[in-house]
Amino acid sequence: MLLELKHHTELNYDSWISESVMELRVAPRTEMYQQRLSFDLAVGPPTQVAPYFDWLGNTVHSLQINGFHDHIRIVATTVMQVDRPRIPLQLIADTWPLAMPVHYSLIDFLHFGGPVQRSSELEEFVNELKVTPGMNIGDLIHHLLDVFDKKFDYQKGITTAASPISDILLHRKGVCQDYTHLFIAVCRQLGIAARYISGLVHPDTDKIRGALQTHAWCEIYVPSSGWIAVDPTNNRLVGSNFVTLCIGRDFRDVPPNKGVYRGKAKETIHVEVTSRVLDEVPAELAPERFQPIGLPLFPGWSRDRRFDAVAVEEAQQQQQQQQQ
Repeated sequence: MLLELKHHTELNYDSWISESVMELRVAPRTEMYQQRLSFDLAVGPPTQVAPYFDWLGNTVHSLQINGFHDHIRIVATTVMQVDRPRIPLQLIADTWPLAMPVHYSLIDFLHFGGPVQRSSELEEFVNELKVTPGMNIGDLIHHLLDVFDKKFDYQKGITTAASPISDILLHRKGVCQDYTHLFIAVCRQLGIAARYISGLVHPDTDKIRGALQTHAWCEIYVPSSGWIAVDPTNNRLVGSNFVTLCIGRDFRDVPPNKGVYRGKAKETIHVEVTSRVLDEVPAELAPERFQPIGLPLFPGWSRDRRFDAVAVEEAQQQQQQQQQ
């Protein structure tokens, strides 16, 4: 599947801020089943963007905006070729508990931490699953997906980005992030390595929770088959309409944007994701390109707006120092 994906972020502030420092994780990974053909990142107000890889191999773009501003716009456009087969779970030969020794590269995906917490509530929930020795791993995955589909309801506004799995266990409601964190916790409680995936989903013929927004699912490590991607929010295996942005131990490793700003303003964020299937690779693609968006810095404000007097004075002093 040839896809064009756009991830559009608008950050607005109710008064002027003087500096923003930010990390972006909005560039899809290039892996066995997906290839990034082109990536275009546009940022405004204009600034320099520095790309690098984090410790998990995710592409990160760091940026810093200096000078007074009250609005940031980030538009990431990617062209992806995705050919991800759905592995028939009935063909998996492994059984629980997994007998093979744990490779050092899996250790981080077996430990608990952050929102993926070990607790008596988790132990009770896992005991209710009645997983028995000798159970086929493919059957186990199907069983977990069915249980999540029956016992939990998808509902926004119940949890936050920082919510631990105890919240979804208590309310039996949450969003894709909560489903994924709990699924990972169950797998780790059973001694199965599992990792968090941040990504984008192109809607197919079925209704998908989390489509047209940043989505989350998980990957489970099976010795005979490698990493198997499952979407507990939608009770399905992941297919070619799913595009991986980043992998991590949990959400803390993979937020699409993370940063700090200098000022007393209140921040609001709006994110929009769009996607479309392409018939052919567009001409004149750039493997990676950075473009400025012409949003103004102080003093290029609209004269009919009101401003905090202290912020204006500080901005004027900064401008005078730059001219000296």
